Amino acid sequence: MSTFTQTNVDQPHGPVVQGTCSLVFCFDVGQAIDLNMATEILSRSAALPSPQREQLQLRRRAPKYFNFDPAPVRFLQACEPVARAGFEFAPRNETTLYDFGGVSVVYTIPISGRLSDLVALANTLSEDESLLKRSREQLSGILQSLAPAISRQRFDDLTEDYATFQFDRFGEPTDKLDDLLRANRSLIAQILRGDTSNLSAQEIDEALSSRISYSESDAAFLDFATGIVIGPDASDLLDLIEFANVELLEMRHLDEALDDALEEVYPILSQATRGRAGTRRLRRVAMLQADAAILFEGVNNAIKLVGDHYLARFYHRLTDRLHHPEWDTSVLRKLGVLESIYQKLNDLQSTRRMEVLEWIIIILIAVSIVLPFLPFYK
Repeated sequence: MSTFTQTNVDQPHGPVVQGTCSLVFCFDVGQAIDLNMATEILSRSAALPSPQREQLQLRRRAPKYFNFDPAPVRFLQACEPVARAGFEFAPRNETTLYDFGGVSVVYTIPISGRLSDLVALANTLSEDESLLKRSREQLSGILQSLAPAISRQRFDDLTEDYATFQFDRFGEPTDKLDDLLRANRSLIAQILRGDTSNLSAQEIDEALSSRISYSESDAAFLDFATGIVIGPDASDLLDLIEFANVELLEMRHLDEALDDALEEVYPILSQATRGRAGTRRLRRVAMLQADAAILFEGVNNAIKLVGDHYLARFYHRLTDRLHHPEWDTSVLRKLGVLESIYQKLNDLQSTRRMEVLEWIIIILIAVSIVLPFLPFYK
């Protein structure tokens, strides 16, 4: 190891870093958002921010079909000055609208200093509820104007948040990235966990277990609440992190909605409903099932990942860390239960119709047998 590496890589406060911290808050505001109408509403009002329809800014060669479908609507808003752990927030935040009803609000914090300075910032952000409240209040004011573009508008307490530290500079140009990462494992783990205490070797290993790199000069560490991205021009990765957390929120909301739907339809199985009442309840179950299935497909098909192998690997590594597969399994299982209930109710309705038809046939046969013996039948 060179003298330069010994005096800079092994610094107790870590290497010099420069970049940004992105703090994402995710909300669910409705069943769906008409993005064209939302763009029109924002564009024609001087009091509202100007929207943009943007796709991923790809830093590597990728097919044209790799992108969001449809492209989300983004706009910037001014926000009050905020400082946390000695770092000043940027004066504007970015709001993104997705067609399946998800919305994200992103705050950015310019970063310049030592890696150790970010431990306190990560810890502060992980425990700060005031920023969530601010973003909710700001978004609430915009939603009033966007109401015509939102189907079945709602704005409940279910949220997701995620902090990403993105470094354009990580140490000196002459430092080897792998050497820097090995020498600063403890600091990196503390940032990922938002914890200022000294972590055990086992906890450090677990926090750093989801590392992914494209080249020798970049790296990303993905944890369940915080991520670290080392390398310039990482807007595509930041977009994926933002979207994955919105997707997680939608899966959580859908899981809760399915719980409510199952609680609503379970009693129907034990009720002896006939005629129009039974048909209405059967239609209600079908509507609940269709709404859930449409939202599930809309969220999972909002982005195409077949064109860029690295971004696909990054996204799947991130979603594994956020436990997307477990949420998907839970949603699919409950959709299956809802389908089973619908099928049972449909079979019950069909059986009752058959019983009625059988009785009608029996009555008609009996009448046809009796009629010739009646005195007035001639």
